[in-house]
Amino acid sequence: MAEIVAGHSAEPSTQPTTGPTTGHTTAPTTGPAARPRVLGVCIGPARRHIVVQMLGEVVAAGGSALLLIADGAAPEDLPPGVEVLDLVADERRVGVHTLLRPHRVWQLWGTSRPYRAVRPWVLWRALRRRLDVVRLDELDHIVIVSVESWPITWQLCRRSSSVTYGWDVPAALFARTPTPQ
Repeated sequence: MAEIVAGHSAEPSTQPTTGPTTGHTTAPTTGPAARPRVLGVCIGPARRHIVVQMLGEVVAAGGSALLLIADGAAPEDLPPGVEVLDLVADERRVGVHTLLRPHRVWQLWGTSRPYRAVRPWVLWRALRRRLDVVRLDELDHIVIVSVESWPITWQLCRRSSSVTYGWDVPAALFARTPTPQ
């Protein structure tokens, strides 16, 4: 299964939880008070630091955020409350990857040009099994980072017509966030 760096359960919790790896605390999720919920789809390291900063602002404003990565390198400057889902382990369990057991074969295939063309779709197939972590029913916005983000974004928007997407977090989402008391 994919590693969740900041603690998360499939059921909403009313108490903050602490992640097993980083010690970051996730914001309590109690329905509308947890708005907005934003997903940052960062398949590679490009623009990741900017997206991490945006997600940190969402959490600081009272929302919740999930950073989706697929390279095994969780950001060191991850703000408290931002969850991370790494799909690298799940990617190796999908499709033709089950046949590529030797490490050297995986390295050659994983860096080949044909695989780079289909990798975003393979990652969607891996994420499809982990939609409980994304919490699609609570998701408001998806931050797109690169062309590799589109297949996942498209599939999530097909499943929930209320989800918006863009290169940043729109100010309108912050207006829906209740003020902390």
